[in-house]
Amino acid sequence: MSTASELAQTHWNQTPLFFSEEERYRIYPWLYEAAEFRYHGGHKVLEIGCGTGCDLLQFTKHGAEAHGIDITEEHLRLAKERVGDKADVRFGDARAIPFPDATFDYVYSHGVLMHSSEPEKIAAEIFRVLKPGGRFMIHVYARWSYITLRLWTLHGRQWRRGTEGPELSSVHVDLYTARRLRELFSQFFVVCSKEELVIAGHRIPAWTCLPNLLGWFLVAEGWKPVITGSSI
Repeated sequence: MSTASELAQTHWNQTPLFFSEEERYRIYPWLYEAAEFRYHGGHKVLEIGCGTGCDLLQFTKHGAEAHGIDITEEHLRLAKERVGDKADVRFGDARAIPFPDATFDYVYSHGVLMHSSEPEKIAAEIFRVLKPGGRFMIHVYARWSYITLRLWTLHGRQWRRGTEGPELSSVHVDLYTARRLRELFSQFFVVCSKEELVIAGHRIPAWTCLPNLLGWFLVAEGWKPVITGSSI
């Protein structure tokens, strides 16, 4: 039986997620601000699951020293073509991030954690590679959302296989609640919110409060504590 990593590699090598910058941020209009691309100039930034490099490139445009890891060869090839020498792109498994302790100011990951069957290892690795006081931003699929209900209506018990597009896939998918994310990242100070509610092609604005109830993406933002010594 294939592991979650093997399923992900097979799926995205066959169907890599390559969008132009314009298309990506039209599909996810909330993402540019939520990912904080503009706010990490001068910081060392790691993107876990950098895909084809679109988000990674945005960090470099705003002055970050950006590093991206991925386990999919086709994504890595396309990411290197996109970013050139503006960012470091390399093979890397989030369960064993190929960087020393306390390397990064900010760790970012969009739509990756929920495809792992070992998220505890990823959370521990994020904690390890962040500097004290460093921050992470993780986007995962929410258990309670309009999309979950819609997928169940369309696909019944196979609804998880419809999360990655119209063609049913075998990729591993877990859905998250804010409580589960706080437990997973218990070493951090964590704040959770929701984004993305699109019904019949129309984005529902945040002021309605509906995205926070029925949104598809659950956003977890965390800070690594700064441990200070005390004199006796």
